[in-house]
Amino acid sequence: MILKQIAQKLSDDTSKIIGYPVSIADEHGYLIGVNDQSRIGIFDDLLSIVIKNKKLMYWTEKDSRKYTNLFPGVAAPIIVNGEVIGALGIIGKIKEDSETENYIRLVRNHIEMMCYEEIRKEVKSFEASSIDKLIHYILHFDNSKQDTDYIIRYSKMLGFDLTFNRVCFIIELKTTLNIDDGHCQQSNIQQFQYDLLEIISDLFKDDQEDMIGSLNFEQYCILKTVYLNEIDDSFLRKLEEKTKKLNTLLEERYNVSAFVAIGGLHNNNGIIGVIRSYQDALKTLDAGKKINNNNHFFNSKNQTILLEMLLNELPTNSFKKIHETYSSFLKHDSFDVLSQTFLMYCKCNMNISETARELFIHRNSLIYRLEKIKKLANLDISNFEHCLLLYMMIKNYQT
Repeated sequence: MILKQIAQKLSDDTSKIIGYPVSIADEHGYLIGVNDQSRIGIFDDLLSIVIKNKKLMYWTEKDSRKYTNLFPGVAAPIIVNGEVIGALGIIGKIKEDSETENYIRLVRNHIEMMCYEEIRKEVKSFEASSIDKLIHYILHFDNSKQDTDYIIRYSKMLGFDLTFNRVCFIIELKTTLNIDDGHCQQSNIQQFQYDLLEIISDLFKDDQEDMIGSLNFEQYCILKTVYLNEIDDSFLRKLEEKTKKLNTLLEERYNVSAFVAIGGLHNNNGIIGVIRSYQDALKTLDAGKKINNNNHFFNSKNQTILLEMLLNELPTNSFKKIHETYSSFLKHDSFDVLSQTFLMYCKCNMNISETARELFIHRNSLIYRLEKIKKLANLDISNFEHCLLLYMMIKNYQT
């Protein structure tokens, strides 16, 4: 019952504002919000009569003596969508004048508005939960064991057409929301998720067919409708700009940030195409985080991301022989420093001057390190193929 969820808070807050005790009863006349909480659950004769008659009523000192647990005042029914859902009483306000009527009507309107807001939130929450469930069904669909008819019917019920091409985005919180243990209530977490989904929807939803939902507390998913045959650079630039705006808002409001990874577009494949795009997005997210170059937007078409994805998918045992070849280098006390130096050397296209600038070290110090790597790994530091092999070995070893 909506009113029961907010009655006590409304009673406390309203009493502080108007200076009179406020009582709220449910549709049967039982108190659900009252300043003296020992009275919660007591049947209130006055409020039950108000509910039955559906009109404002006054109760004097003389009237109150006829009943137990009753105080003089004024009461009015609480009506939402044409239905009486309870009643409101202001204790001590017994003078029948315009001021008293204004008090009771103002408080009643406030309560009714709060009820409408709670109903709106519940409807919104139900819609979000339904879309979350649909996204879950799609992403975990097994063509060999399940029939598509159920998902198609469910999606149509929610207003989505699964025949459209969609590409998957995954949004993952980079830093976890800091909620103090003493205040870490379920309502706080739900409100954060609700707010975050609103922000994501405002930024990324351009079409009614776009699906947005949560995978878990830290990951959110967008199944975006794409009417083009391929994802072009303009589309990606817009997404990158939206990712920057997303992080600006998250930093300002919650002191958190997020990664956004986009999978590939698999045309004319329906549910299977979405699943493949989702798998692409997961791999892209994993690869992008490993690169760790302060970017927040990861695109599966990016060449650096593609290389990292390739390295992630190579079997571990395929590097066994390479690890043996470079064992002296791997076991060296300075491996961490030398390996990071070498990775930066590769990132700078084997340009010594640029690498030294990026590492904030003298050129001669860099040359000394490279010579040490050359000796330990027994390779030609200027040979691209040699460098590629060592690069792959270091990336695999660090995984």
